[in-house]
Amino acid sequence: MRTRSLLVLFVFLLPLSLTAQTPDRVEVFGGYSYSTYSIFGRYSGPWQRFGYNGFEASVAAKLVPHVAAELDFADGFGNPNGNSSTVRTIMGGARIFTNAGKAEVYGHFLVGNLTFSVGGSGSAFAVAGGGGANYWVSRHIGARIVEFDYIHSGFISAAVLGNGASTGGQNNFRVSTGVVFRF
Repeated sequence: MRTRSLLVLFVFLLPLSLTAQTPDRVEVFGGYSYSTYSIFGRYSGPWQRFGYNGFEASVAAKLVPHVAAELDFADGFGNPNGNSSTVRTIMGGARIFTNAGKAEVYGHFLVGNLTFSVGGSGSAFAVAGGGGANYWVSRHIGARIVEFDYIHSGFISAAVLGNGASTGGQNNFRVSTGVVFRF
């Protein structure tokens, strides 16, 4: 009876130990990003879309095969209409991925916060959906060929807009590329 109990315990604990030894559980990305954001002219309008150059960093931890939890941070810097401004996002969510040889293709859905700063600052709830492709040069080092995200941000404060105008939300995008490490 004791041998049978040990055998059952071994059968249930063996997959846990194999999972703990599975390589490449965490993926870290850092690189360049280009994003857009619309700004309402201080006294005259209309809405104008501007580009922001910056960086993006993310960490994804594999939970089960083909599913990971992701935390994403991006910062963009621009100079629309001669005013220095930043667009910052911090979001988290789920990533679904598949491997095809040395390539990895993924899609993700993220929720979090977007902060916009020019003169004053405002923040809004944001959601992002998108995906990308990585190419692995070696087992632990790769290149993010491209990542494309559609970002919808919620209500933007009238104080940020300058003239009392407000919006129910904005639709923007972000494109990123850089280096990926697996641990």
